[in-house]
Amino acid sequence: MHHYSGKLAVLQSEDLPLVDAQAFAKQLAVPLYESVNKNTPEDFFLTWRDTELKLIDKDLLKKGGLSVDIHPRNGEQRSWPAPKEGALAQAIGRKTKTVVDATTGWAQDSLHIFRMGYDLQCIERSPIMLALLDDAFKRLEQLDWMQRLALSAPKLLAGNAIDVLAALDSAPECVYIDPMFPPKRKKSALPKKSMLILRDLLGDDLDRQSLFAAAFSVATKKVVVKCPDHAEPLGGEPTMSFGSKLLRYDVYLKG
Repeated sequence: MHHYSGKLAVLQSEDLPLVDAQAFAKQLAVPLYESVNKNTPEDFFLTWRDTELKLIDKDLLKKGGLSVDIHPRNGEQRSWPAPKEGALAQAIGRKTKTVVDATTGWAQDSLHIFRMGYDLQCIERSPIMLALLDDAFKRLEQLDWMQRLALSAPKLLAGNAIDVLAALDSAPECVYIDPMFPPKRKKSALPKKSMLILRDLLGDDLDRQSLFAAAFSVATKKVVVKCPDHAEPLGGEPTMSFGSKLLRYDVYLKG
């Protein structure tokens, strides 16, 4: 468990019974406050607002905060399963069935993969991010279309991806890696200082090379790596690449 002293606390809200807030703060081993102000020592707070778990910056207490968005992004299909179109789908492949996202983060790619009908498991090592994801996946399961189709949210696996991949019950066909820190979300409008603290709070990257090696040894068909267009390929020359404007998906096929 990370040690979050001085950075994070849980903030009580009317959306959550006190006993649950206490249990949650205990689980994360952080303080619980009924109210906070500029003098509160922590920089970030996990709290419930509008029935969502949110991460709130002390400097922006009145703002909405960050939560995991479970709805399709602009331009993405709202049907299920959404068509397997676009660079990400091309990289994962139409015939692929099982996918593990080794670097779930804010889960925007995970949820897109899930909506395209792949059988998906998600790995995340930050206990804070896991709490936000757990809340999001519970909200996902309450959506009309999820209920109507009797779908379950992706399985969430906690821990360092290198260890978790090695301990999976069954090997996935594809392991997906987005080794970059999640991009600044447009909605966040967090000041630079907050982004740095947030990065510190959620943890930066695992050793990318070791993660790639672990993914390649576990996947039965392929590893897909998302990276900015200008970045060096993570695993050497990829078998193939699929690009969009600023990103590319490098595909490494198993022999």
